[in-house]
Amino acid sequence: MIEFRIRAPQPGDGAGVAVAWCDFAEFYQEINPESFRSPNRDGLDAWLEGKLLTDDEDRFVRVADLGGEAVGFVGAAFMEPHEDADRQLVRELAQPRVFVNALAVQRGHWRSGAGAGLMTAVEQWARAREAHLITLDTYAASPVSVPFYERRMGYQRQGIIFGKRLR
Repeated sequence: MIEFRIRAPQPGDGAGVAVAWCDFAEFYQEINPESFRSPNRDGLDAWLEGKLLTDDEDRFVRVADLGGEAVGFVGAAFMEPHEDADRQLVRELAQPRVFVNALAVQRGHWRSGAGAGLMTAVEQWARAREAHLITLDTYAASPVSVPFYERRMGYQRQGIIFGKRLR
């Protein structure tokens, strides 16, 4: 395993993160071009960097740094118990929890420990915030992300999202 430094994002990280984001887009396009597309690359570095640099205490963002370059990132959000949790069926709505919005690593660094390091950092942050659960979603047909979350990170499937194309 390569030793990645998991750190807070800083100005200049947008370029490396954009490569990771585009690598993921290309990979998922190979699997299902009807559902996935390449993002507009014009200004993508700056747009992603703006998303990375946040002061919101309920958002967690970290990058995987290799030799001073951000080669991956994770973004997550802390959620307080739902205001109507006592009327909801799902138990987790009554608990503080974390949702992982995005995890992306440059394709050349897949299976090298960067993703695991980023997810471990999210888990540590979630525990410090006294979250009871971390949830996330991923593409069910992915031969990379599904085994990563299940086998490598120990996550369990909790639901199924259905879709039906109308056009």
